[in-house]
Amino acid sequence: MHTLQARLLPFLIALAVLVVPPSQAQNRDTDELGGALSSIGQQYADNYTQPITDALGANLNAGLFRTAEVGGEGIVPVIDLYVGVAGTGALTAGSPESFQLTNDVIEAGNGRQLRIEYPNTDLPTAFGENESSGSADIIDVQTDTKVDEVPLPSSLIDTPIAPLAVPQIGAGTVLGTDAQIRFLPETSISDYGSVSLFGLSVRHSLSQYIPLSPVNLAVQGTWQSLSLSGSDDSINSGEIVDASGWALNAQVSKSVPVAPITFYGGLQYEQFGVDVSYTFQTSAGTSTVSFEQDASNNVRALAGVSVTLAVIQLNVDYALASNNTVSAGVGITL
Repeated sequence: MHTLQARLLPFLIALAVLVVPPSQAQNRDTDELGGALSSIGQQYADNYTQPITDALGANLNAGLFRTAEVGGEGIVPVIDLYVGVAGTGALTAGSPESFQLTNDVIEAGNGRQLRIEYPNTDLPTAFGENESSGSADIIDVQTDTKVDEVPLPSSLIDTPIAPLAVPQIGAGTVLGTDAQIRFLPETSISDYGSVSLFGLSVRHSLSQYIPLSPVNLAVQGTWQSLSLSGSDDSINSGEIVDASGWALNAQVSKSVPVAPITFYGGLQYEQFGVDVSYTFQTSAGTSTVSFEQDASNNVRALAGVSVTLAVIQLNVDYALASNNTVSAGVGITL
């Protein structure tokens, strides 16, 4: 389990999936994600990973802007080019640390059903400091006999904040409109397989239509997608996670005339969902398991400040939502 904790950041990049600690392996290679998923039932995985999905959605929809000014940020008037990294962190204080579940039923093919019976106790989610609740029995529904046993995972991490770093490039402006891209090519992440990320934001200035407006106003729409696949030698070697979401926000900002400081804020409506699909496999049977999750965040209100020093721009903001987030960015603006 300590190995996973030491790899906290890459785990959180792949934040929408279930990982079982390697120390709890039972005749399978749980050193990589695909193997870990293969012994967990759908309802257990759904409850276990919900705090992870919540944190991932909160993080990916954070840090989308640093000012409501469209055009004029850089050293070339009306033209903007921004290259930087947004570091975001979802606060986990309100995330559930345990849940209760009686059993899962798995269709194992050829009309055979397997029932996974869990201990009559609180079961840990991925976030918290809870130890494993032991193991679950695999029961053949037709004969009502035990045919296998699988270990149950402990909480993976106990942290007050779940961090994520996202590279982003912005350019504009055309008719008061600019765009921003978030992109991570398919990248192998240690034992978890490969992850890729793409996001596109389009923003339009509203203050350009208001003569002598004392503040900058803008609206922005964002769509993002994340994919995670298992390693080539895993039973789950294909795409395990397909996550996507969108956000719409209204922005306002005000620059300080005598200093390179801008105060900004906004209201945002967002949705983020995760589709998980994997192969469940024990000595008693094999089946494809799929489920969907939605992140808890739907509306957030945020406020922040940015400072521009020559071509370096720094910003930090805080957002109130179901999962509160803090975001900080650093980049070059031209």
